[in-house]
Amino acid sequence: MAWYRMYFVDRLQQVRWPYDLHAENDAHALILAHASQDACADVQIAVELWQGARRIAGTSNRRPEAIRANWEELPVDRQETLLRIEEALLHSGTMIARSRRLRERLNSLRNEIAHKKDEPTTPGPTRSPEEAAPPPTHSALH
Repeated sequence: MAWYRMYFVDRLQQVRWPYDLHAENDAHALILAHASQDACADVQIAVELWQGARRIAGTSNRRPEAIRANWEELPVDRQETLLRIEEALLHSGTMIARSRRLRERLNSLRNEIAHKKDEPTTPGPTRSPEEAAPPPTHSALH
């Protein structure tokens, strides 16, 4: 895992809120940055992504429609990382925290994660209780 810092920048190019995150690589960090930007899209905000002194290309003040991932299809661990970012944004004390879309997105993501955790991990044939019970042993009859 690599360390990155995501900056939320307002329309006056003022950094309004930094957030440190760990990601597997640049692509994973960009997914989290774009998802975070999308979560508060009703507030005019840009996102910059940095790894130390290196700026990661691919973030801007535009919504990432062309490269937008379907956030609901991310694995649960990545969704949980996104949830932590969104919760931190909500409690940041910045104008981003007033985003109605952020609140909606946060609730939706919580529900999606809970739903995924409730799903069985390996689907298999459904068996009746009689089929699931072990066969009787005949040792007591001898």
